[in-house]
Parts: sequence; C-alpha cells; structure tokens
Amino acid sequence: MTLSEQQIRPDDATYCEVHPDRETGLRCNKCGRLMCVECAVRTPVGYRCRECVRQQEDRFYSATAVDYVIVFVVCAVLGYLGGLLLGLVRFILLALIIAAPVGGAIGEIALRLTRRRRGRYSGMIGAAATAIGALFPLILIFLNTGRLVPDITLLIYAAVAAAAVYGRFMLRI
Repeated sequence: MTLSEQQIRPDDATYCEVHPDRETGLRCNKCGRLMCVECAVRTPVGYRCRECVRQQEDRFYSATAVDYVIVFVVCAVLGYLGGLLLGLVRFILLALIIAAPVGGAIGEIALRLTRRRRGRYSGMIGAAATAIGALFPLILIFLNTGRLVPDITLLIYAAVAAAAVYGRFMLRI
C-alpha cells in the first residue's frame, strides 16, 4: 500500500517500524517508512531512515574482501618497517615529527594498491594493522619473555601513524 493509498486520519496512531512502542508521524522522504526521532537521519534533502541512508552510502564503497586483505598486509608490513627504523633511533621528537607523514604515506600506498577502492571498514583495518605492525617488536618481546617493555617512542609512532592512516582512508580525494 503506497502512501497515497493510505487514508490516515489525525486521530489514528502510527508507530515506528523499528521501535513499535514509539508513536510517530515522521516518514522517510524516500521510502515512506514510519520512523521515530531516534531512527531518523537528517540529510540535506530531509529526514531519511537509516536503511535508505545506508543504501546511499553503499554506492561510495566498492572494496572487495581481497582489498581488505591487501590493506591489512600492506599497512602491517609498512607499519612494522617504520616502527623498526624508529625503534633503532628511539627519539621521541622524531616520532612526533615523522609519524603523521609516514602514516599518510602508508595509507596512500594501500589506497593505490587497491586502485582507490574503499570499503566501509578500510580505514579501521588500515589503522589497526599499522598499529599492530609498529608494535610488533614489543609484542614479540612480550610473547618470548612475558615482560611488557614500555617504549614510548614506538607507542607514539603507532598511535599517530595509525590515526594518519585512518584519516587518509576517510579523505574523499
């Protein structure tokens, strides 16, 4: 039944399709689904339900499962190499200076290897892989000896580089 076929009287109560206990009069401007204020997403063209917004977003995401694997491997390996080189120097200021550009470069290399295809989770996977790769030497020490070795230089590098990788994937260029 379409919206024009329905004859809604002002005294008839309508309820959100996701939360049937919430009374509402708000409809998605694309599909006509009833939705409560919590389910409504404000867009430049009016309020839409989360499903319509997700369908619209899915058009921008074209990554495949193989792309996620490529992003993980590339970011982990390059994050490890950067962490290894920085671990040899152990200079905190250097970690602060080079971590963001290195992270941006890691993200750019991963994007180019996937032909700029992004997925909904590419940024998160790239950031996590970069941090894991950068902290891999510390993880190995912990697994072999059972001791946590605090290395603030590697921690700073891992955090800043991972944030830069995530930011590079979220940038729409």
